[in-house]
Amino acid sequence: MLNIVNVVITANLGIPLDLTDIAAKLDAPYNPEKFDGVVYRTERPRSTIIFLKNGKVVCNLKKIEDIKKWQPVFEDILKIVDIEHAGIEIEVQNIVTTTDLGKTLDLAHLTVRLGLENVEYHPESFVGLVYRIPEYNATLMIFRTGKVNILGTKKPGDAEHAFNKLRNIINND
Repeated sequence: MLNIVNVVITANLGIPLDLTDIAAKLDAPYNPEKFDGVVYRTERPRSTIIFLKNGKVVCNLKKIEDIKKWQPVFEDILKIVDIEHAGIEIEVQNIVTTTDLGKTLDLAHLTVRLGLENVEYHPESFVGLVYRIPEYNATLMIFRTGKVNILGTKKPGDAEHAFNKLRNIINND
């Protein structure tokens, strides 16, 4: 079973943003010497929203279902900072999922099975094997314990397809 642990969404407000003004209106910290964005957190749903000068907004959520709950909260935030919000489209950029194959793996052997052109495995610098599946825009980090993190997909179904491809290769070994 795949568990979604992080969803990154973006919106383009289409206008440059006055980050000092936004930080003041939201009572949010803003220190452009450290990071040139305003970071604002919400509790329901739990999210981290980052406003950038170029008018882009990046948000981290925990679940796909939170997007629908987040949208009206975001519209209220935009009202507070006096930004017109009609017609703003939200786009999913990255879904991070985790799962477990339920068995330990020989990563050196798996590197050969998966095909060297799609794999990075350097155990001296990272304990996992990185397997890219371009047709699903998925990057899988596979660990000896059988745990798998899937990054880069924009739809939950793509993460599932990528995992099934991996599982089929392992099961046909």
